[in-house]
Amino acid sequence: MSEEDAEAGQVQPEDGPVLQPVAATPNESRSPWKELARRQRLLVVFVVLALELALLFAAASIPIAASSQQALQNEAKSLAQTTDTMTPVALFAYIFTHNALIAFSEMIPIVGGFLWVVSIYATGQVIQVEAIMQGSTGATYGVLLLVLPFAIVELSAYAVAVASGTLLIVSLRRHSVRQEVKVLGVEAGLVAGLLLTAAAMETVTIADPLVGLLLWVPMGLGVAAVAWASTSK
Repeated sequence: MSEEDAEAGQVQPEDGPVLQPVAATPNESRSPWKELARRQRLLVVFVVLALELALLFAAASIPIAASSQQALQNEAKSLAQTTDTMTPVALFAYIFTHNALIAFSEMIPIVGGFLWVVSIYATGQVIQVEAIMQGSTGATYGVLLLVLPFAIVELSAYAVAVASGTLLIVSLRRHSVRQEVKVLGVEAGLVAGLLLTAAAMETVTIADPLVGLLLWVPMGLGVAAVAWASTSK
């Protein structure tokens, strides 16, 4: 070994090149949080959210058979009677646990996508029934519902859940399952956080609709933070 190699701290075999450490690939070196804020990943979430809204309004607009309509009306009345007697804390817990069960099921690859379609379509039908009970149309009632910020937060949580399951399948082809599983864990926490926020917002909205509308302010700040994270390097 030459004096120059000794000073550089490099170990060189007698008949071989200098051994260099193996560089990590971009996918391996990227942290789960940076991967979560990647533009391509956010684009997948937004596409799923757009499909979600389209399916929701389609289900709210397609006429329901009279027999099914009556059954859904009975279920809606029964649910309203149950939730009306709950305390705010109990209502919050009920909303969160119900939505969390749906969202975490939707994170399962392939199966979750099917459950997502069924869940959103059923929600659209419930919206239509609620609208009929109020003397309105499903599409109109759906638009009014989306004026309330908790609905957007809740639907966004479902979109993140479905997108995570879809991207897990994609990672199999890209041979990056290990990295994707790490991101999946972070996304599960994000989905839980969104659903906790949505449940709290919905509970507040039920108690005071005006305050529920004012929640657009903190929600707008949250969206701005996500946009900044996706564009920052």
